[in-house]
Amino acid sequence: MALFPQGKTTVHARCNTGERKLFEALKRHLPDDHIVWHDLPIGDAGLQPDFVILSPRQGLLVLEVKDWKRGTLAGADKHRVALNVERGVISSPHPLAQARQHVLALVDRMAQDAALVAPEGRYRGKLLFPWGWGCALVNLKRQEAEAPGFAEIFPPERTLLRDDLTDDVDAETFSQRLWSMMQVSFPHTLTMPQQDRVRWHLFPSLRVTPQQTSLGSEISQTDPSGTEPSAALAGAPVRMHDVMNVMDMQQEREARRMGDGHRVIHGVAGSGKTMILVFRAQYLAPAAAAVGRPVLVLCFNRALAEKISYLLASRGVTEEGHGVVVRSFHSWCEDMVRTYQLEVKAPRSPKTAYFEELAATVERALASGFVPKGQYTAVMIDEAHDFEDAWLRMAVELVNPATKALLVLYDHAQAIYKKQNRKTPFKSLGIDVVGGRRSTIMRTNYRNTAEVLSLALRCAAELIPQAAVDGEAADTNDSELGALLGGAVDDSAVTIVRPDSAGRRGPMPVLHQAVSAKAEASWQAQKIAQLQAEGVRLGQIAVVFRFKAGMVYLEEALQAREIPFQSLRTLKPRDLRWADDAVRILTAHSVKGLEFSHVLVGAVDAFDEAKHQSVSEELRLLYVAMTRATLWLALSSHRESPLVQRLREQLERLQVEWASLE
Repeated sequence: MALFPQGKTTVHARCNTGERKLFEALKRHLPDDHIVWHDLPIGDAGLQPDFVILSPRQGLLVLEVKDWKRGTLAGADKHRVALNVERGVISSPHPLAQARQHVLALVDRMAQDAALVAPEGRYRGKLLFPWGWGCALVNLKRQEAEAPGFAEIFPPERTLLRDDLTDDVDAETFSQRLWSMMQVSFPHTLTMPQQDRVRWHLFPSLRVTPQQTSLGSEISQTDPSGTEPSAALAGAPVRMHDVMNVMDMQQEREARRMGDGHRVIHGVAGSGKTMILVFRAQYLAPAAAAVGRPVLVLCFNRALAEKISYLLASRGVTEEGHGVVVRSFHSWCEDMVRTYQLEVKAPRSPKTAYFEELAATVERALASGFVPKGQYTAVMIDEAHDFEDAWLRMAVELVNPATKALLVLYDHAQAIYKKQNRKTPFKSLGIDVVGGRRSTIMRTNYRNTAEVLSLALRCAAELIPQAAVDGEAADTNDSELGALLGGAVDDSAVTIVRPDSAGRRGPMPVLHQAVSAKAEASWQAQKIAQLQAEGVRLGQIAVVFRFKAGMVYLEEALQAREIPFQSLRTLKPRDLRWADDAVRILTAHSVKGLEFSHVLVGAVDAFDEAKHQSVSEELRLLYVAMTRATLWLALSSHRESPLVQRLREQLERLQVEWASLE
């Protein structure tokens, strides 16, 4: 059966009577490798055909559906159709003309993508896969279509009729009728990366950075490495993206299929959790704005909250105009304190005590009804692994009871603010995922190259389980979600999921040992200058430190080279200007949830010097810092330490092992 990313139940419910007849035939006859979308805006122009079908072997097909009857048709040409209705004769666009317009707009755009164009041969410069369009007149029988002139207006090779959709039509016959609609037909099988590129063109909402990747826009195009193109010639092929810049099929299914009710996603670092959240918030924004109940997005990290706001704004979704509120949990609590004039009975210093009392104050006000319950259309929580149990209970109360639209995203391997994994089952907190049917594990890491992920996993070996042997996967699934979903009978902590690499390759990470902190900063600044000279955007470079004190020398070195930067030593997370092309200097805590193409982790030895922190907690922080890099990772230190030695040993082993495979 074909894959319906929106979910078969959802598509069935959204179809009108005529569309449902074609949907049932597609569901009945198309094989597993076909993908079918229903009634979604496609391309940058937002055209909205009834069905889009993508087959790796057959190509791309766009279909329009009409439920007209023979007596309804009053006349037609190749552009318009006259229809008899109760109020008289009206004119409607010809469905074939509509479908043709939709697919040609896509073809024109995709033809600018060098990876989708034949480099040589008969079809040189043309799309390397077939494409076509057609329509389905689901209430017209073939006998009724034999009237003189009908075939000229509705060519049989491009028109499905009622007879083609009946139960007694076999799959082979249906497929022959369907794929006879192709404008061009030749043998070619789309690879998975090529299919992802087609999806990138089809659905701008699936793009990770839509503000940088709209063909024909005035905004500069960006390579996935963060490199500016060397030429900006009009009409020239544009290097736009790789697998990192578009949701994979699992991510798209999760994002599109979420209906009302509670949903839990356990996703490893780099699996696209935040991308799904942004997609979902964008999707719900119009409905939330219409009813005056905003969507609330919560996370622990203020820098991540600001970045999510920036990503939504780049998609045209703002708090003022579209009703999506993005806050760190404590910032949201402060909003409630100001809005409802609550009294927090604790001084602002020390911060830990203040934040505890702040949360408790809002919790009491919510329980008493002083802060209204159900005030948000939906609540979405990123970094739920860092949330206290009480905060999650509050989130459940904040969702409109009519929708119960709560989305919880977490990964215990990145729990850097809580001292231990969560033991309280989600069900005990009021989060009901219907026995696991509304829960998902996302294991594949798309963010990091295989080299970066391998080094990070080796350094955090005792935190993350080894890869399961054959036959263990099903049991692992049950144990990973069982405790959180309410199935555990003891107090054992939830198992951490080991990430699987998507197989994307890149340069081997490097480890630099400097003689002093100043020399280390000079080396980092030199590397950044070198990357800039190679065309890497400064905004795609981050330098991560364990403590803010370690940032001083780097700031001086960058100033000496006149390289723009933004540092959390002097700025607050809300003051980071994500649209600016500048190096970001961040802490290991603040960088969680973010990603950059090029990452330098400085003063690695400082991770061994943290007071009152266990070795496992520092390893967890280092793992988070390393897995921010989508392409290139460099680590440095100016002192020896056990952690530096571990990194050196693991990197040397990795280099030897990978060299033997090449």
